[in-house]
Amino acid sequence: MGANNLVACTTTTGQQYLYEGRDLFARFRETTEKIAHLQSKLREGRYSSQRIRRLYRKRTRRRDHAQDALVRDLIERLYDEGVATVYVGDLTDVLSEHWSARVNAKTHQFWAYRAFIHRLATTAEEYGITVEVRSEAYTTVECPMCGERENTNRDGNVFRCPCGYEGHADLDASWTFLEQQAGETIEVGSMARPVRLTWDDHVWSELSRSPERASPNEERTNRSTRGGERCLHGYGIANILIGGIPRLQSWEDVKDGRI
Repeated sequence: MGANNLVACTTTTGQQYLYEGRDLFARFRETTEKIAHLQSKLREGRYSSQRIRRLYRKRTRRRDHAQDALVRDLIERLYDEGVATVYVGDLTDVLSEHWSARVNAKTHQFWAYRAFIHRLATTAEEYGITVEVRSEAYTTVECPMCGERENTNRDGNVFRCPCGYEGHADLDASWTFLEQQAGETIEVGSMARPVRLTWDDHVWSELSRSPERASPNEERTNRSTRGGERCLHGYGIANILIGGIPRLQSWEDVKDGRI
């Protein structure tokens, strides 16, 4: 079980973001293992100790801090690009169907999906952005180029289709989700190299290199005929997809110089 990428975002203006979670999850898992070890040493009839409770609080604070910072960074980026509505993939069926009960427990503890969505909605409201939960069915298995679902394959971060397409699995899923929410096929065009962000215990920082390319034939594309929509997808410990519709210019924005 891993948490390679927490969130991946695709915009119809050609920008993609990838929030990496490998190191963050590794620290969470390390603390969880320490807690389990200490619990195994407790006398019969005891379930916790001062040290165990301290580790629980430390683990929660570290996770919440990273999530708060991720949400703030994300919403500010989407606001700057004119997003008015954010779509989030519903993970209820995904978690129950694709992972074991043991993995689900860790998933809920680390990702805290409902808490994350609450953070996202609360922060988005500050910027006049609404959040809606939508189905993300088939987004992780559908080829963004030909629409194939049955014979596609994912190997780590690499998505492959019999049509010859190869790409980044999470970014491709966000691309597919964007098309689902837009209700149209996005036309092919050029797309900027994805922005990779990693957590350093304080802020989410952009890395200089883009995500690994599966092969030279993976040229990220912006297939949109209209601007301003956004789509997010996270994989590993949580599949999260988010999309946005462009915000209309209001008189208040123009008057206050925000546009």
